[in-house]
Amino acid sequence: MEIDDLDRRIIDQLRVDGRRSFGEIGRSVGLSEASVRARYGRLQRRGVLQVVGMTDARLLGEVEVHLAIRVQRVPLAFVARELSRLAEVRYVASCVGPYDLITDVRCRDLAHLAELLTERVRRINGVEYAEALTVLEVVKDTYLWAGFRDVTPTAAERILPR
Repeated sequence: MEIDDLDRRIIDQLRVDGRRSFGEIGRSVGLSEASVRARYGRLQRRGVLQVVGMTDARLLGEVEVHLAIRVQRVPLAFVARELSRLAEVRYVASCVGPYDLITDVRCRDLAHLAELLTERVRRINGVEYAEALTVLEVVKDTYLWAGFRDVTPTAAERILPR
């Protein structure tokens, strides 16, 4: 699907605040509320845009881990599908390099992580090797279009009450 500069600016506004109204977004990007609503609906229907709540694992006391996995003897898609079924797994991607799959996992604590790795992940047919990379501190976590445009508020945005 083709998205244009206005679509990207609408998406950026939602990335900064997913609860921002269509009217506020319209004032920020120079469109009417109806135009923003129509573009939002089109982006959502086509699967380009999904607005969700995000949690901070550290503030919740959870353990966040990236799992790097090597697969042998079975199709990669089989292992990816099996990993996707695990509630703790938030993200699964195939990749190139020393690993075949990268996953993001959240667990209640280290005991939960140990159980997940030893009793479930390593028992999936085809998982040859799984390396857990524990997140100690998130330095940057952004969902803005990197380098696409400056997201500094315009003069009108700074004047309008939020």
